[in-house]
Amino acid sequence: MSWGIAETAPEIEKIKAESADYLNGLNSCGEIDYYAYSYAFDFYAELLDKAYEQGKKDAINGGDVNNG
Repeated sequence: MSWGIAETAPEIEKIKAESADYLNGLNSCGEIDYYAYSYAFDFYAELLDKAYEQGKKDAINGGDVNNG
């Protein structure tokens, strides 16, 4: 589990925290600069939110990805 995230946090927040930790690691060791880190963080946070919402819709529709 990621540092600084409660065990009781929603799963989507745990995933976003893990993603942020990975990006921070890349930035910390110089693999990406702060600009790339910041852009990727914003992009992936939004993408994860969209995937989460789509997953909820798919679950409501009985897993039929073509209905919704």
